[in-house]
Order: sequence, then C-alpha cells, then structure tokens
Amino acid sequence: MVARRHKKKSAKHRNRGSSHDSIANKIIHEIINAKYDITENEANLVKDALNYSTETRTMTSLMKRDLESVTSSIFKSRRKLIEKKVSVDILKASIKEKKDIVKKASSYVSHMKTKLTNEKIQMLNTQKNLLEITKAIDDITKVTSKLSDADADAATYGLKASLIAKEANSKKAEVQYNSTEKLTNQAANRHDDAVKALEKIERSFAHESSNLKIITDNMKDAFDTLTNTYNDVKDLSLSLLDEAFVLEKSSQTADTDTLAAQ
Repeated sequence: MVARRHKKKSAKHRNRGSSHDSIANKIIHEIINAKYDITENEANLVKDALNYSTETRTMTSLMKRDLESVTSSIFKSRRKLIEKKVSVDILKASIKEKKDIVKKASSYVSHMKTKLTNEKIQMLNTQKNLLEITKAIDDITKVTSKLSDADADAATYGLKASLIAKEANSKKAEVQYNSTEKLTNQAANRHDDAVKALEKIERSFAHESSNLKIITDNMKDAFDTLTNTYNDVKDLSLSLLDEAFVLEKSSQTADTDTLAAQ
C-alpha cells in the first residue's frame, strides 16, 4: 500500500502541469484505491463534475482576461482622447497669444509709418527751405555782381549764415528720416513674421480640431458598438445556455400535458 502511494506521488510529480483531465483521473484513481464505497458510475459522475468545473473556470478566466484587456484599451483610449483635447486647447491658447502679438505689431507699424510720413514732410520742408535760401543767395549775388566784393558779401552775409543752419537742419532731418525708415521696415518684417506664425498655428489648430472631432465621433461610435455587442453577446450566451436544455423542457411539458390529460 505504501509502495503504491509512493509510486502515485512520483507519477504526479512527473505530470505536473498536465491537463485537467489527467488531474481528474488522478483524483478518481485515489478515490477508488482508497476503497470508498463508490461505484465506477459514481466515480465517473465525480470525474465529469470535476472536468466541467475546471472547464468552466478556464473558460470564464479567459473571458475575464479578454474583458480586462478590452477595459484597459478603453481607459487607454480615453486618456489619449483627453491628451488630444489638451493639445488642442494649448493650440487655442497659443492662437490668442499670437493674435495679441500681431495686434501689437500692427499698431507699432502703423505708428512708425505715421512717424515716417511726418519726418518725410519735415525733411522735404528743410530741403525746400535750403533750396529757397540757396536761390536767394544766387539771385542776390547776380544782382550785386557789379558791386565791390565787400558790398556783395555784406548783401549775402546774413543769408549765408542762415544757409549753414538750414543745411544742418536738412542733413539732420534726412538722417532722422533714414533711421525711422529703417526701424519702420524692421517693424513691418516683424509684423509679417508674426502674421505667418499666427497663420501657421491656425492651420495646425484647424487640422487638430478636425482630427479631434473625428476621433471623438469614432470613439462614440466604437463605445456604442462595444456596448451593443456586449449586450448581444451576453443575450446570445444566456440564450444558448438556455437552449441547451430545450429538449428537457419539451419533455417536461409533454409529461405535464400527459398528466393533465389523465
């Protein structure tokens, strides 16, 4: 008896990890060898019960694992959708920021253009005054050409002194105008760059917003389909299990009808 049990233990050690059928057979073998008051038919019923229990656990374990996998994918998809929404919101905020930059740049360009126009007018006026006084000196010089040099110089002395000041003013106005023109061009370039950056981010926002809407709609359809499919599978599973006993129910109904007829 001891040797037999030792042999069974060795066999169990060799077959570790075998199928549930082998496990059930070993259990039945041990029950019979223990000389319980149990028939072979009863032992087979125990074996069937063990097999069905193991099969059921295996099947439900696989179903649970698959359901957990789907659940994990659902949460993962939700997180990705939230990340997509956050990304679109960031782009939306960036557009507002870029619009503010463009607005300020546009206002500054407008200011610089007005300043440039005023300085151009001032420069032209100084040039006009310079030409006028230069012409006056030339005219006086022609008129006093027959006078002595001293008299001619005396006649244009005041105008020539004024000429020096007007030349300085004209030169100053020209330098100021050129400087402002350079600043205006730089401001215009910065404004153009800001507009391009805004247009680029607006295109990106439009693209991402469109994708977000499509993804959101697709996910809604997917979740609706998942819910409906799950309900269909659940209903079908319950129906199939119920229909497995349809013959028994028919027999019971027939017996009931026979008894009622008697």
